[in-house]
Amino acid sequence: MLNDVCMPFFGFWRRPMKGEAPLRACPMTAEPPAPAPVIRPGAKPPAGSSILVVDDDDLILEAVGCMLSKLGFLPVSASTGEEALAKLDGGLEPSLVILDMDMPGLGGPGTLPLIRARKPELPVVISTGRLNAKVAELLQNHSHVALLPKPFGFQDLKKRLT
Repeated sequence: MLNDVCMPFFGFWRRPMKGEAPLRACPMTAEPPAPAPVIRPGAKPPAGSSILVVDDDDLILEAVGCMLSKLGFLPVSASTGEEALAKLDGGLEPSLVILDMDMPGLGGPGTLPLIRARKPELPVVISTGRLNAKVAELLQNHSHVALLPKPFGFQDLKKRLT
């Protein structure tokens, strides 16, 4: 497992140095044990609620899932926009979605409007390393959407969510 040999380093991952203990993976759940409480738009998600993390990079899914767990949230992962939409259609009620922009298939730009059509009040945090016109357009044209630029670390995520 990647987290058995890598550890966070200023928002990036590196191999542990001699004498350092490797970071152990924090588990991500396939589904939360119970539906999360509904939150008001613009409000911070309550501790213990589920947060849907949508990213095609397994390392990011694991790292963000671990950070969310440490902050008291229940991370639920999806590798594609299509998988995220299937989880929402299957009854998942997250308090917030963290959405990558650059993914195969629908990608973030194709997924966000479909999330918004299903759940107009669900807060979405766009997570991307490419701040371009498309991202600016999504932020401007969709309500309850914020930006969390990559790379981000634990403190950046904590400020956004708590």
